[in-house]
Amino acid sequence: MKKVVIVNSSSVFEYRVDMLYKFLVHKGYEVTVLASDYMHTEKKRRKLDKENYISVKTIPYKKNISFSRLYSHSNFTKKCQKLLDDMSFDILYLVVPPNSQAALAKRYKKRGNVKVIMDIIDLWPESFPSTHTDNFPFTLWKHVRDRNLKYADYIITECALYVKKLNKHIKNIDKKIIYWAHKKNNDYVEPDFTGLSDDTIHLLYLGSINNIIDIPKISEVIKDISQKKKVYLDIIGGGEKKDELIEGAKNAGAFVNDHGKIYDFKEKQKIIDTCHFGLNIMKETVCIGLSMKSIDYLEGGLPIINNLKEDIGRIIKEEGCGINIFEKGWLEQIGDNEKVTEMKKNARKAFEDKFSEERFESSLEELFD
Repeated sequence: MKKVVIVNSSSVFEYRVDMLYKFLVHKGYEVTVLASDYMHTEKKRRKLDKENYISVKTIPYKKNISFSRLYSHSNFTKKCQKLLDDMSFDILYLVVPPNSQAALAKRYKKRGNVKVIMDIIDLWPESFPSTHTDNFPFTLWKHVRDRNLKYADYIITECALYVKKLNKHIKNIDKKIIYWAHKKNNDYVEPDFTGLSDDTIHLLYLGSINNIIDIPKISEVIKDISQKKKVYLDIIGGGEKKDELIEGAKNAGAFVNDHGKIYDFKEKQKIIDTCHFGLNIMKETVCIGLSMKSIDYLEGGLPIINNLKEDIGRIIKEEGCGINIFEKGWLEQIGDNEKVTEMKKNARKAFEDKFSEERFESSLEELFD
């Protein structure tokens, strides 16, 4: 029985790791996961009670962009290194970021009999809302990742954009794009689309309301739509920019209904079913090909109003499951409920074809067959 060790420091990425773990165990591998005891979103420790998951004590931090977070990541990597030195394994699966984890590839590749797989789920600092990521010290931070990519036997990226950005470092390495996926949810029932309002447009913002979303652009979109019909904005989620989003939406002419954080699938779906579109609008400076919230929208059968030009922008155009605001005539597509109904069906189909657990597992087959 081959042994796999997965190293993952982020509770945010653990959803993907859990599906990977389930797949590998089903394939007959002996799997161990080194995971952090610190929850990034809640900024607090947790008790990790999962079979074959080893809890690694992690230095806490409060700010997402801070030296204390970088130090915490570096310390986590060092602790994992000590654990790995005493373990035997055939495959080392590294979840990146943090960039410091990429350095483990070089160390264990030297063993000679270890296959190293690197799963790049995000790019740091490229995905941060800054225009200075090509300057020091950001360049040094990138270098920690980039100089170690060559030691991977296989590179997985979460979207096609990352392949493009990292191409000069990984062009001679076997690679595959494996999108973020959601576990199968048996609670989904195709809604009755006849309930959509003809007189108003209901928009949804779902997820974290943070510094990478473009609130002025969201306000501009709402203002444009409000020239055609009355706009309602439902919000499911929270974050440091929530008050700013609410104020911007109201000033643009929207009626806002803040539902707070909702985790129950059925409760979220009730709100999604009343909406025409979900908002996926990020700052132009961030390097994102596919946001998690866009997959949430598609899972719920909700078309997307989007400004990202890479993966999700291409999927929206090819699958007819939303509107790209960077394309001419986007506003004319708003308000036609017959088109919206078709987009809703296309959205759910796009999710099942590209982002389902079944699709995720089939993408992994060639790596672990």
